Amino acid sequence: MTAGLYQEFRSKGFDFVLGVPCSGLKQFIEDLQKDPEIAFIPATREDVALSVAVGAFFAGKKPLVYLQSSGLGHLVNPITSLLKPYGIRIHLLISLRTRPFEHFEMARITRDLMKLLEYEDFTLVETGGE
Repeated sequence: MTAGLYQEFRSKGFDFVLGVPCSGLKQFIEDLQKDPEIAFIPATREDVALSVAVGAFFAGKKPLVYLQSSGLGHLVNPITSLLKPYGIRIHLLISLRTRPFEHFEMARITRDLMKLLEYEDFTLVETGGE
């Protein structure tokens, strides 16, 4: 499902990756951890990952933040009050988790939420979940 995804982002020049663990992105994370040339910081919360990514952006890096759709709510304020007003572009890799059942609703509304936020710098990956 996510085979080759890490190489795809590396080929686009992403050189600083942060995120919150996700079983649906297991292969992506394993490939990331094997690359000694990339800065990788696991995070405990999505907003923490995004904040550090902004610092990396200003230091000249091209950051990527990965997260589960269930954690997207943590990014509403940083997207609307930090990224958008200051023209900061941080790419988000969002796994659409639909299982277990408590993740379903957030996965269902993720596309609409991103449209409402008017934030277009993201990639969605259907991962289901466990």
